[in-house]
Amino acid sequence: MDIRSHWQAIASHPMGGWRTVTEPALPTLDPDRRLLWCGIGGSLLPSETLVRAFGDDRVFRNWVPLASPEPVADFHLQSGDQLVFASKSGKTLELWTWIARLRAQPGFANLAAPILITQDDANPLATWGRANDCLILPIPVEVGGRFSAFTPIGTLPLAWMGRSAQAFLQGGREVITEVEAGRGPWRDRIAATVALLLDAHQRGITEWVFMPYAMRLDNLSAWWVQLIAESLGKVAKDGIRKGFTPIRAVGPVDQHSQLQRWMAGPRNLGVIVMTVDGTPAPEKLDPPPGSPYPGLALLQGADILRAQAVGSADALEAAGVPVLRWSMPRLDERELGAFMMAWQAIVGILGMALELDPFDQPEVEDGKKRTFKRLGLG
Repeated sequence: MDIRSHWQAIASHPMGGWRTVTEPALPTLDPDRRLLWCGIGGSLLPSETLVRAFGDDRVFRNWVPLASPEPVADFHLQSGDQLVFASKSGKTLELWTWIARLRAQPGFANLAAPILITQDDANPLATWGRANDCLILPIPVEVGGRFSAFTPIGTLPLAWMGRSAQAFLQGGREVITEVEAGRGPWRDRIAATVALLLDAHQRGITEWVFMPYAMRLDNLSAWWVQLIAESLGKVAKDGIRKGFTPIRAVGPVDQHSQLQRWMAGPRNLGVIVMTVDGTPAPEKLDPPPGSPYPGLALLQGADILRAQAVGSADALEAAGVPVLRWSMPRLDERELGAFMMAWQAIVGILGMALELDPFDQPEVEDGKKRTFKRLGLG
C-alpha cells in the first residue's frame, strides 16, 4: 500500500510533532526510593507500560501510580518520596485532585520539589511549577497526550529504573526513518497492517483485539486501547461515524476467558496475536506422579506459551476470524520503542485514510465540561 500521501498529511498536521524523536536531559532519580507518578491517560499509560515491561521486584515496590481521584486507603507520604506530576495540558482534574491531596499531608513540605511533565507554557501546572521552583520537563505543543511515549512521559521512568531511554528512543527513530524514506521492513509492516485493517473495515470488521502472549506486556494492551479508541472513533468529515473498537487482552489469560466469543460470536472482530521470541532463562519442570501431562518434564514454560499463541491464532483463522500475527524478536527497550512508534504511525495513517482527525478527541472534551459543571468548577 502507498502510504506517502497520508504520511504527508500527518507531517503537515499541527499535532504531528511526535514524528520527531529527541533526547531530553533527565534528572537523576533514586530507584531505591518511591516514585509517585501522578497522571492519567496518556500521561500514565506509556509510563506504566514501560515499568511493567522492564521492572523488577524493587521497581514494583517503589512505583506508585496515582491516577483516579478516589482516595487510597492508608496512603501516606514517606520521607524521600519522589513526586512527578504529569499532564500535557496542565489542567487534568485527576492530577489536581492528587496535588491537593498530597499538599494536605504533613510531609509534603519536606519533600524535594516535584518534577513536572507538561507543556512549558502558561498552563496552570507549568505556572504553579515555576512559582515553586519545580523542574519542568516539557512535552512539545505539537505532541498529543496519547502520542507522548517518546517524551519524558516514557524516558523518565526508564532512566529511573536504570534502563536505556536512549535505546527506546532509537527504536522509535528507526521506524520514522524508514517511513520517511519509503522503504525498509518497518515501513513495509506498517503499510501491510494499514492495508489489512482498512480492508477488514470495509468488510465490517470494526473490533480488534490486541493480545500479547507475555504478562509483562499486559499494560501495553492498555496503552494500545487508548491510542486506538481516542484516535480512530470519530465522526468523519463526511458526517459518517467511523473507527475501530479496541479490546484489551493478554495471553494466555484471555485465551481462557474471551476466545469463545471471538471464535463463535458475531463476525465483526479480528485479533492481533503478539509473541515475544528470544531465548528465556532455562528452567526445569518436574511434574508429580499422576500428572495428566508427564511430558512437561521435556518442556519449558516458554515452549508452552509459544504453542498456546500459535494454537490460538490457528484456531481463530480456522474459524474464519481475521488474525494479524506480530512477533517481537526480544523484549528490550529498542524493540518495544519500535513497536510503539510503529503503532503510532499505523493509527495516524489509518485516521487520514478514513478521513478523520486522529489527533483530536472532541467528545472527550465535552464530557470534561459536563463534569466540571456538575462539580461547580467550570
